Amino acid sequence: MLEGDLIQAITDTRQQIDFIWQVFITVHIALFALLFIYSEAIDAWNALARIFALGGVAVFDYINGKALGDTYLLLSAMHDQFRQFFAGKVENFHPNFYERFVLAEYADRPQMVLITHGLAFGVVFVVLVARQLIHKAAR
Repeated sequence: MLEGDLIQAITDTRQQIDFIWQVFITVHIALFALLFIYSEAIDAWNALARIFALGGVAVFDYINGKALGDTYLLLSAMHDQFRQFFAGKVENFHPNFYERFVLAEYADRPQMVLITHGLAFGVVFVVLVARQLIHKAAR
């Protein structure tokens, strides 16, 4: 693989990561809005409806999180390959480019994805299962 092809692949992979994040954020903004706007309607749901809704969100979060984590690991491998091409040639790079692109590391990003997706799922869980935590006490 030529260096130019690798740089293009890195750029394409970063765009793919951006798209996957956009899907996650868009879905969860809409989901959170619906859960809070239709809060009274959700109160009328039985346990089975809540389980199915929670299951759907869990499946979406898992698939999206897995796609993000795997894509970050692929990006990390591509950067490792890029560094291998230019091992010992630090002087060929502008210091800012070297610091922000050549040395970029993404292997720890799957843990970040797990945290963000877990927190988003936790909010949905609280809204669907522990309704009394978000409702005001009756006066």
